[in-house]
Amino acid sequence: MNPLAPPGYVLDVNVADVWRYEARHAGRHLLVASPLLAAILLIAGFGLPGAGFARAWLAEAAPPLLAGLAAAAIVAGERAVELHLSLPTPLRRTLGRRLALLGASTAAGALLLGAGLLPDARALSRFAQLCGFGAMLVAAGAWAAAALRSVPGASTVVLAAWLADLLVLDRILIGPAARTAAEFVLAALLAAPASRLLAEGCGLIGGSRE
Repeated sequence: MNPLAPPGYVLDVNVADVWRYEARHAGRHLLVASPLLAAILLIAGFGLPGAGFARAWLAEAAPPLLAGLAAAAIVAGERAVELHLSLPTPLRRTLGRRLALLGASTAAGALLLGAGLLPDARALSRFAQLCGFGAMLVAAGAWAAAALRSVPGASTVVLAAWLADLLVLDRILIGPAARTAAEFVLAALLAAPASRLLAEGCGLIGGSRE
């Protein structure tokens, strides 16, 4: 056994390399989608003061749906599950990092859309709403993808959760603060079983059923 590493072989991987690796495997197009959509909406005049109800509604409803669909694609799209289950780093941690990057991207898009209302005080409310709605749909997408191992199936669950939030929660709960709090609670409730399924890993073997 040769104790010397061959030329060009890197023994240590720094934190930045790990996150770059996860960003590449999560899909950079998925990670930039939320801020890009937010920028496009603002440039087109959606979500700005005086934009009107329909345009404001679209600016607050479309980005969370995109985040949920991206989460489903990240989890169900992993094709090397067997390999990950044999590595020292748990699959749950690997996919957790990728979903954390998606969460940061979703928050960045929410920040852009919230800033579009400045200096109005509603800017902070919009940011919180987008984060809560996005967190709930990301958790729903991750859970459905881990349970169904199907991008179309998980996407259908995300769409159903999106409609339920808009048609049920928005009607039952009075005020954006109550709705946002409920969305974060639902996100936590969905994240727990998703984490358990990813830790077990058994249901993920066999590749994505697209």
